[in-house]
Amino acid sequence: MQSNRIQAKIYADVSVPCERLIPVFHRWIRERVLDELAIDVADYGHVHEGPGVVLIGHAYDYFYEESEGRPGLVYARKRDAPPPADRLADAVRRALLGARLLEDDASLGLRFRTDEILVRAPDRIRAPADDAGFAELSAELTALGKKLYPGASPVVERAGTARDPLSARLKGASGTSVKDLLARLG
Repeated sequence: MQSNRIQAKIYADVSVPCERLIPVFHRWIRERVLDELAIDVADYGHVHEGPGVVLIGHAYDYFYEESEGRPGLVYARKRDAPPPADRLADAVRRALLGARLLEDDASLGLRFRTDEILVRAPDRIRAPADDAGFAELSAELTALGKKLYPGASPVVERAGTARDPLSARLKGASGTSVKDLLARLG
């Protein structure tokens, strides 16, 4: 994919109040939990189905949000992306890493689903939301799906509306843990 801007969402099983995530994200900054520069935390919990809580980074953001009426963690690459062939897998890996870190925090009681991943490319120039753009994203997601769900037949579906950025869902086998998916991505 040519777009530097890629988002990957891992869906949560249950919703957690935004105010419970704020100290967790602040701790990630303070303890340098991530291998990228984390700068600040913003609370948008008052916005209905909005961005929720945002961990703002230099090259990325993490959102715990409830768009589509479904809670989840979004990793959003803004700049300094890896080479095009690695971008999609990198975004999904980082979303899974964030989900694993949140699952490991016993104070939250969060669990994430591994049978569905939403991917968006909010870059209408390098990733147009047309049939050609979807075909390119679908091919990359299918290849990634084979790594994540070996032995299964992952499905890629178009997501969003014509007004939304290029979006697709990768659906795979259930019963896999976030840690297992991370291990499969290396």
